[in-house]
Amino acid sequence: MITDETIYQQYLRGETNAADLLVEKYADMLIFYINGYIKDVHEAEDLMIEVFSYLFTKKPRIRDGGFKAYLYKTARHMALRHK
Repeated sequence: MITDETIYQQYLRGETNAADLLVEKYADMLIFYINGYIKDVHEAEDLMIEVFSYLFTKKPRIRDGGFKAYLYKTARHMALRHK
């Protein structure tokens, strides 16, 4: 089974479909997570897009096993900042 970190590394090497895989896998869960903070599903969708935009533009180095934690940490910070 391929890990999230491997997919992210593929994205960093230029495979754009890898980004689609990550968004497809985590989009709904992130929307629900962010909605728990801001109580507005439409704003949560917008913030989910911002989280992935931030991730794909900044291209941080993420250690093995840390992709999901990094994604949710970023989502939490954006949700709290939005409030």
